[in-house]
Amino acid sequence: MKLLNPVLSLVFAILGAFIHEILYFFIGKWKGRKFLEENKYTQKSFQKAKELLNKYGVYSIFIIRFLYGMRMAPIMLMGASGIGIVRFTVFNLISLLVWAILYLALGYFFGHTAEIMFGKVKEYYFIFIILVITVITLIFIYPFIKKKLKFR
Repeated sequence: MKLLNPVLSLVFAILGAFIHEILYFFIGKWKGRKFLEENKYTQKSFQKAKELLNKYGVYSIFIIRFLYGMRMAPIMLMGASGIGIVRFTVFNLISLLVWAILYLALGYFFGHTAEIMFGKVKEYYFIFIILVITVITLIFIYPFIKKKLKFR
């Protein structure tokens, strides 16, 4: 079983997320509030982000790290609210380290467990793929067949 290099995986997970978030932080500093308030896609998360930031301040970085669909607006809001770049970067890197280690550990554990549990399934992989494709095709075709049969 080949594994990804855990150190490289950790570095690139942190680096990728950090670049993404620092860009949104600077966009927030540049035009954050106006963008968040006027964009129909971010208005709802903007309100939640304001509540989080007001309640927890810079510590909300740790909270939003694990909330699906909530990272862009709070980070832009942090940039717009005047939080310093050094303070943001320090808290962001600490939360990224915790996040990356947790997710890599979970991925390793569950990947290893899946390999143990489903290792013998490799022999039936082709049959399984054909079965999945057939079921998905039938799910999509069923409404059309049902409609055709109604008209007869």
